[in-house]
Amino acid sequence: MSEITDRIDREIPRVDLHIHTSWTDGAHGVGEMFEQACRLNLEAVLFSEHARRTSIDWFGRFAREVRALPRESCLALVGVEAGVKNFKGDLDLDEEITSLCDLVMGSVHRFPGKNGTPLSFEEVSPDKALDTEFRLAEALLDNPGIHILGHPFGMCYAMFGRTPSKDMLARLMEKAARNNVAFEINSKYHPDPWALIRLCKDVGARISLGSDAHSRSRIGGIIQVLERERDK
Repeated sequence: MSEITDRIDREIPRVDLHIHTSWTDGAHGVGEMFEQACRLNLEAVLFSEHARRTSIDWFGRFAREVRALPRESCLALVGVEAGVKNFKGDLDLDEEITSLCDLVMGSVHRFPGKNGTPLSFEEVSPDKALDTEFRLAEALLDNPGIHILGHPFGMCYAMFGRTPSKDMLARLMEKAARNNVAFEINSKYHPDPWALIRLCKDVGARISLGSDAHSRSRIGGIIQVLERERDK
């Protein structure tokens, strides 16, 4: 991710470090997604498949399928995207899964309630959502097992229509920088990716670029958005 951060001043790196396949909730298989990445001349993709502690029964087969892909045209990385469980920053993952991964992405997908039971989105007010997602993301950044903070404030943007303040974003990025975790810029969730990139650069945070692609047509979406918005 340090290479992405360094290069982005000169060029938009042709990478997509957040894609999903039919191993979980994606529309296409590993091979189909990889073929599309090669057609788009991507340099690297991260198969950041959703997983939980109970996913060990299939995750090894998924990892072997990714590892078997040819590496000459595009580098295929094995990854996992896991949701944060609590305000301690714990992930619902087993070490046997993370040991198979090149990169681990931690994301906020739900807000924990009493006894760890996730709250429904209707139980959380929009204003409370901002504070809750910030606290969960901060906790994730203290987890030494993650490499990427996935779609920061994605729930607030997508589910609650709330935009974090620049100060809140900067505080999260600064902590990511201190803990050597990449801050993901995600074309699915973030309405102004260049603003986030500039802020990451200002505070010295590493950058990861992802589209959260669940189908072939979405691969490389972050590159398309950055190219389209670059000169505005």
